[in-house]
Amino acid sequence: ALFESTNCGVCHVANLATRADYPIPQLAGATAHVYTDLLVHDMGPTLADGIVDSEAGGSEWRTAPLIGVRFLSAFLHDGRAATVDEAIRLHGAEGSEAKPSVDAYLALSDDDRRALLDFVSSL
Repeated sequence: ALFESTNCGVCHVANLATRADYPIPQLAGATAHVYTDLLVHDMGPTLADGIVDSEAGGSEWRTAPLIGVRFLSAFLHDGRAATVDEAIRLHGAEGSEAKPSVDAYLALSDDDRRALLDFVSSL
């Protein structure tokens, strides 16, 4: 509920599903709990690397799947964040599409913020 109330789930969409008529029957109608929308978002100058890739500018990134975060020891595209909390905070720069979500995260009580971090860290 905290993940959704802070709007983290707007970009880190919990589930993606294949079409019922997917050409590989074993994967048809399957749901994957990946926590991504696979879309590109402007993350602002703090996370920018200045590299333009096709139509994506230097501050635009594809939403990374959160599934498997529990196995990581460094976070973000370049590993610059040592913790999930630091990664979330780095999303909050002026100009980042995620700034309102980070502001909502920072406004949580310490207990709720810890619960949200525990949830994300368990994925």
